[in-house]
Amino acid sequence: MWRISQGAVAAAGTRRGRAAIFGLLACTVVLLVGLAASSEAAKVGRTTVILGETSTEPDPSCPDLPCQAIGSVTGFQVSNGQTKLPFLVTHSGKVTAWTLTLAQPTNSQRTFFNGFFGTPPQARLAILRRVPGTNPPRYNLRRQGSVQVLTPYLGQTVKFSANLKVEKGDIIGITVPTWAPAFAQDLPADNVWRASREPGACKNATDIRQGEPQEKVGTRATYGCKYTTARLLYTATLVEGR
Repeated sequence: MWRISQGAVAAAGTRRGRAAIFGLLACTVVLLVGLAASSEAAKVGRTTVILGETSTEPDPSCPDLPCQAIGSVTGFQVSNGQTKLPFLVTHSGKVTAWTLTLAQPTNSQRTFFNGFFGTPPQARLAILRRVPGTNPPRYNLRRQGSVQVLTPYLGQTVKFSANLKVEKGDIIGITVPTWAPAFAQDLPADNVWRASREPGACKNATDIRQGEPQEKVGTRATYGCKYTTARLLYTATLVEGR
């Protein structure tokens, strides 16, 4: 009796099991299709933007006279003649690359900068966030990239890889521990950049030489100097949503 009953249940279960398996396979296919669609949607939803890029880019100042470079400072562009706050992060994501357009100073110009700021020419990315309610503005250094030696790239536009998380509201700047000839001057007045120097220490050669770039993550620094008619020649590639 037990065996007959068990056999009947097994037979009935086989038919139902096949239906269940078929239904499970169908659900699995639907699920896989849904996951694939979601993955594609996520990929499509990611946007790559190049912060600081403009339709035209001015030439760096060197080797023409006066030859100028940035040094011993962290700074960012406030306006580039086409966009205000061109390095403001409006969507969180990841910075995957950045560029510098570098002049080719003459040997005597390089000797001057090496003696004035130190050697070799260097730069790195800086991820900044303004401290609310500060005036002159203070910025917190949230993250920074590795230091790049620029000597092999003078006279070129060079692209470096990066892997820096950024959040909405961050500012992407550059830090120059020594000097970098990534600088254009004598531009229209709507080209403005801000530097990590105290108010009143913006123009004197001694103050500039003794300036300190912001290189310790988590610290705050005053960005009390704002310069017009000039541009820092850098861009940052941001992949939003990563």
